[in-house]
Parts: sequence; structure tokens; C-alpha cells
Amino acid sequence: MKINVLLGVAGVNKLESEKALKVGRLFQFLVLLALLVVFAQVVMSFTDFAIEADWVTNTVWLVFFLELVVNLYNVKNRVRYLKENWLNVLIVVIAFPGVSWGSEWALIVRSLRLLLFVRFLTSFFKDFISILNRNRFGQILVASAFIIFGAGALFAYIEDKSLWDGVWYSLVTITTVGYGDIVPTTQSGRVFGIFLILFGVVFFSLVTANIAAFLIGSEQRKLEIDILDYMKATEKRLISQQLMNDKHVDRIIQHMSSEIKELKIEIQKIKHDKESSR
Repeated sequence: MKINVLLGVAGVNKLESEKALKVGRLFQFLVLLALLVVFAQVVMSFTDFAIEADWVTNTVWLVFFLELVVNLYNVKNRVRYLKENWLNVLIVVIAFPGVSWGSEWALIVRSLRLLLFVRFLTSFFKDFISILNRNRFGQILVASAFIIFGAGALFAYIEDKSLWDGVWYSLVTITTVGYGDIVPTTQSGRVFGIFLILFGVVFFSLVTANIAAFLIGSEQRKLEIDILDYMKATEKRLISQQLMNDKHVDRIIQHMSSEIKELKIEIQKIKHDKESSR
């Protein structure tokens, strides 16, 4: 069983109609915005700038409520939707603006809504796994981790710094960020930094290239699917048109055959009349 189904945050099932899926995707975007507001509320509650405006809380609840009601209206299998989204129902009920939970419980209720992030994280992890399986990208990431830690340890040994400082220097150098808070101070450290910069630019390009290839490839695959669907639809239209043409030709042939048969009968009748008149 999928984790989002188990937690009751599955959204609209893929077996539903295209209209239900389209509306569900729209509300997913609105729910994501609402979750970002909830996340900001939870984070700000630990500071001196807590967001306690009633209209914000009511608007967030309204988004969850509308998603539940509208999706229930559009889906065909409402029982399945309720089973796969039981947490949505629970959040709508317990987070009703008319119920006062107190300051401590209010924070718990808000935090409970953040479980809906699982719905979006599962989709993200699917894409992430696809990236890892593409062009040995997972092996490249593992190799990158070894290189960063190895280069960091070597830099720490050369510059007589801690391992963490060395790993930090290696990471910001290979990723070409270069904060400059940790820099080599010895001649050997600078020489090592030169090689690390040159090697890091090349190696880090492999990582970014794989991500770019995945994003471009996704658009390319979508375009290919659209073209294939268009060609299949065109083929169906041509087959349907051919069948209609064949039926029309059959009707014409049958009509012509009937006309010819009647014409032959008329000719024979005329000949018979002439012979009788003689």
C-alpha cells in the first residue's frame, strides 16, 4: 500500500475521470499554498512574530474544506476517496474555525496539516528516483560524496584544520560557491585548491547536466506522447472515414446495379414489343 494512501492524503485516484483529476490538480496547487502558510505559522509561533490573524486561519481551513467538498462532488467512487483521504476529513473537522483548542493544541492541529506534504513528497521522490536511475546518476552522487569527503580530509591535513572545515571548503569549492570563510593559507594548500577547482568544475557539471537532461527529457517524452496520441487519433479518424467511404461506394454500386437491371428489363420489354408488332 502506498504511504500517501496509508496516511490518508492520496488525493484524487488516477482511476477517476479526467475532469476530476484536472480539478484535483488545481486544488493540489491551492493546498500547497495553504500548507506553506501553515508552515510559516508553525515556524513563526516559535518567534516573537507569531501569525495569529483569524482571517489567515479561516482562509487556510476554507481551502482544505473546498478541496474535500469539490473533489467529493467530482469523483465517481466517493467511498474510495474518503478512505484514501481520511486525514483530509479529520483535518477539516478538527480545524473548524468555530472550535477553540487553546494556544498549545492549536499549534498541534496546525502541525497535523503539514502531513499533507507527504502527497507532494511522494511525487518528488518518484522523479528523484528516476533521476538517480538515469545515466548512472546515483553512482555519480555517491562518487561526489567520496570526493568531497576525501578532498576535505586531505585539505584539513594540509592546512592543519578540522575535518569539518576541510569538508566545508571542499564542498563550496567543488560547487563553485566559494564563500571565502575558509581559504588555504599555505603554498601546498593553494596548489591543492587549484586542482580541486579545476576538477570540481568538471565533476559538478556532470551533476547539473544529468538534472538538466532529466528535465529536458521529461518535456521531450511528453511531446512524443502527445504526437503519438495525435497520430493514433488521426489513424482512427482515417479508418472511420474509410469505412464511411466504403459504405457509400457500396450504396452507389448497389444503386447502379439496380438501375442497370431495370434498364435491361426495359430494353427487353421494348424488343419484345417490336417483335410483337411485326
